[in-house]
Amino acid sequence: MAKFYLIAIFVFLDSVFALENSLIVQTKQGKVEGSLSPTGLFYEFLAIRYGVPVRFRAPQPPPSFTNIYKADNQAVLCPQFETYDPLGVSSDNEDCLILNVFTPTFVNTTCPVMVFLHGGDFGVGSSSPIFYGPQYLISHGVIVVTVNYRLNAYGFLNLGIPEAPGNAGLKDIRAALRWVQENIGYFKGDPDNVTVFGQGSGGIAAIYLTMSESTKGLFHKIISESGAPFSPRSFDHEPLATASQVAKSLSLKTLDPKALLKLYSETPVAKVEEAIEKQMHAKSVFLPSVEEVFDDEEPFLTDTPFNILTKNTGFFPVPAIVGINTVEGLSSILDYNTVSSQMDRIANEDFSTLDQKNFIVPYDEKKEFRTLLKETFFTNITSDEAIVGGLINLNTDFCYSGPMYLFSELYANHSDIYQYIFSYVGNRNLGRILTNASIDATGNTDELFYIFELDRLPLIMDENDARIVTFMTMMWTNFAKYGSPTPDTTEGSWLPYPHQLAISLEPQYVAPLTPERTEFWRTLFFKYGAEITN
Repeated sequence: MAKFYLIAIFVFLDSVFALENSLIVQTKQGKVEGSLSPTGLFYEFLAIRYGVPVRFRAPQPPPSFTNIYKADNQAVLCPQFETYDPLGVSSDNEDCLILNVFTPTFVNTTCPVMVFLHGGDFGVGSSSPIFYGPQYLISHGVIVVTVNYRLNAYGFLNLGIPEAPGNAGLKDIRAALRWVQENIGYFKGDPDNVTVFGQGSGGIAAIYLTMSESTKGLFHKIISESGAPFSPRSFDHEPLATASQVAKSLSLKTLDPKALLKLYSETPVAKVEEAIEKQMHAKSVFLPSVEEVFDDEEPFLTDTPFNILTKNTGFFPVPAIVGINTVEGLSSILDYNTVSSQMDRIANEDFSTLDQKNFIVPYDEKKEFRTLLKETFFTNITSDEAIVGGLINLNTDFCYSGPMYLFSELYANHSDIYQYIFSYVGNRNLGRILTNASIDATGNTDELFYIFELDRLPLIMDENDARIVTFMTMMWTNFAKYGSPTPDTTEGSWLPYPHQLAISLEPQYVAPLTPERTEFWRTLFFKYGAEITN
């Protein structure tokens, strides 16, 4: 099967000799020159500027140019620190607002457009084809666009003042989608059929696009892999306190917005990144937040995601696919600094480390709250293995499955939403490879490289892996083309919510994951969730 699949992808090689090695496309800003991929399957236009960053604020429009721009830089990353995540690399380059366009060579008609937003907990990551090779998707006749957006403090510093109003990274994505609307037609893309899809924080960002009046009409469908609101890694209800906490690592103790602005503006990027790296859960320190509205800044998020969903104000739902892996929290053990600190504190019965960033627990209830989490996840703290197991389950429930199931329930009141659980264990499950997992379960990012190729770390593909690649890319591109993953129901259909499809060698409908633990999270969220109690 793998052999035949690869033949199907590269059948176009016979005609490569007839293709030019480069292609020049006129855009509104000027002419860009892309190159033919080694397979001949697509042309790639790398590092096209879609905006000019203004520190901590929405970007300015991209500049025009008179000479032909050679679009061949695959190594542009926004500022971030060195991390265990193989999909991120340290960088201090603020001039990073670029996107990459991959357009098939074998299609002469207008193509649907799929815009990908990378993950990394809003703290690290990149759109580079080194990490996200698009060939499996392109083989189905779509145009793929991958987007850089600003991260951590440079993308999400919110001081409640005009100079740092928050959500610059989300505003970058908005600017990239406006560029797509203006220019993708020159690449034979259909601006009226744009699907935004993302993994992790990229999936959360895709969802947030439906919650901003400023993005209405820029896209038409969304896909979120392992990303949902209501998680401690998705939203910050106290962004000024976050900025102040990180500032302490830069020798400033203050809550004064002007003093913090001066610090973050004048401190070298590398020093700011070093300070962020020292924090617990470093990748998700700075997050999207509610903005105050200022005259000279177009806002993105003006209310909490929960309020927007439940009050249906400023909410513009579109058809969606959302899903998770079976034990998403496996990836938490890779954050060595955080997990080792948590393990030491739990072993010494300091359960304050279990407090949730997105919960507001009254002081006189904190002891009861921590005891409840201890009795649920840490009945055994006599071994490292038991503590790690508790942390994995806690992170799975509180960061992924609980938030995702609540989001699906609320979103289904407004639009079709297709749910999945990725349960296939194969050679391309990156999360399992990184964590050296021995349990029969899937972790965070395990689905990702059945959609993309990972050039930085080549992954094996056997016959069963190829079947999953074929299935997933067909479902994703069908959805992008038609708004349904199974437009032809003669060979079976993927039914929307409340059905949930297990993606495996024999796809089938399954019950939700750990419903008792999900209900436990939900009870606590509705009692203490910052989005509800504020």
